[in-house]
Amino acid sequence: MKADRSESRRLSRPAMAGLGLILLAAGGYALWKHTNLLPGGAPSAARPAPAAAAAPPREDAPPSRIVRVSPADVRVIDHVRLSTEELLDPQFALFDPAALKLSAPLRLLDEIERPVLYAEVVNTSDRYVALSPKAAIAVFDGSRALDLRQAWSLPAHLYPGERVPVALTGRVERYTEVKTDWLPAKRAALPGPRPKLDVSVENTEASVGTGTLNFTYRYRYKYVTVHGRVRNDSPAEVESVKAWVSLYDAQDQLSGAAFQELRLPRLKPGESAPFQVNVKQHGANFARVEIVYDADAR
Repeated sequence: MKADRSESRRLSRPAMAGLGLILLAAGGYALWKHTNLLPGGAPSAARPAPAAAAAPPREDAPPSRIVRVSPADVRVIDHVRLSTEELLDPQFALFDPAALKLSAPLRLLDEIERPVLYAEVVNTSDRYVALSPKAAIAVFDGSRALDLRQAWSLPAHLYPGERVPVALTGRVERYTEVKTDWLPAKRAALPGPRPKLDVSVENTEASVGTGTLNFTYRYRYKYVTVHGRVRNDSPAEVESVKAWVSLYDAQDQLSGAAFQELRLPRLKPGESAPFQVNVKQHGANFARVEIVYDADAR
């Protein structure tokens, strides 16, 4: 028996829309299953993040004696080396810079008419020795700082009452002000660490010398030859004896000065040796000689 095609009816529109949604859902599910089975699995964005490793138990830090302060009040002392004993000594103190005095410089002319400023450093303390004193000396002409340099250094041991000459050389026609910045220095109580020497002046000779500048300019100058003797009165051997020699005129003004490491043999206790120093005289004729020494003990 044949069916009558005229009796079949088409699906309604709502039925067709429902069927389309079912087919679309089935296709999406099949596509998801297909991509999930591929090598590599799901995309990186869809992968679950690995579980974080458990952090090891934190150990308590050992106690520290360091105390950090912000902002820190740091005090830096240049040019001074302190030992552990000095750092831990609650009674340790540096030499008082107020006990060091610089006299007013005296302007003199050397043998070729170049200006030289002579001054003196004095230890006015009556109790302590200044160890390795150093001074930054600034000389001004008005507001302009002059370019001067110190001709020699100060002794490693400056005892109470000692006066050491300082020579400042350079271009200086005049000066209006001098500023002295004393660098930190250690101190030592009397009798102090310097070897005990007897440095005496036996005689002096005033002479006149001549010289030539640039093979054309001849000049004359006065100088004093100081003859003396050094005797070692300390219990140890002594070497490297240095001398700061000052010439003073009748008005007790510096008229010349010189520094020299004496050419002496190593002196055993009780031994002595002669020495000789030539000092150029740029001021008035000298009336007396003063010597400050320094030395190293073996």
